Amino acid sequence: MKSYFVPAFLLMGIIGCSSSPQKVATNKNGNASVTMSAAAKSDAHNFVEIQFESGSAKLTDQAKTSLVSVIDQARADGKIEEVLVLSWSDKEYPSESKSRLTTYQADLAERRNKTIEKYIETMSYADVETYNMAKKPNLFSSVFNTSDTRMKNSFKAAGLSTADNETILNGKASHAVVLVKVE
Repeated sequence: MKSYFVPAFLLMGIIGCSSSPQKVATNKNGNASVTMSAAAKSDAHNFVEIQFESGSAKLTDQAKTSLVSVIDQARADGKIEEVLVLSWSDKEYPSESKSRLTTYQADLAERRNKTIEKYIETMSYADVETYNMAKKPNLFSSVFNTSDTRMKNSFKAAGLSTADNETILNGKASHAVVLVKVE
C-alpha cells in the first residue's frame, strides 16, 4: 500500500489561496494568512482572493461567482461602506532591491484592478478603491502616509512575499484581493 505524504506547508498554501469569500476573524493561534491579517488591519468585514491566468485581466466565471458571493455576504451583514481592490501583476510585490517592476507588469495589475472595479460597480453602490500591487508607494504617498502606503505596508507587515522572497505560502502574483468594509 502506497502512502502519499503532502507537506503541511503545501497544504496550507493551497487552503490559504481560497477563492471563497471569507469573514475576517482573529486567529487565536496567531498564524493567520497574509490576507486575513491585512484585512483585519484594514477593518474589512470579509474578503476574497481572485486568481487570474498569466498575462490576463479577464475574470473567470469562478471569479465572478466569488465576487458576487463576497458582496452578497457583506450585504447580509449590513450596508457596504467601501470595497478595496488590490491587484498584483504576474510578479510579486516589488522588494527593496528590486524597487520597480516593468511597465508591462504595472499595467497588467492596473487592468486587473479596472476589471474588478467595473464588475463590482454593477452589483454595488459602494465606493471602490483600487491599489496597484505592482508599484511601491511613491515619495509623496510615503511622506504623507496615504491610504496607498498604509494598505501596502499592512500587507508587508503581514508577511507579503516580494520579488526577492517569492514563497508558495504568501505569494500573490497573478492574484487580486477584494476587501469589503461594512458599516
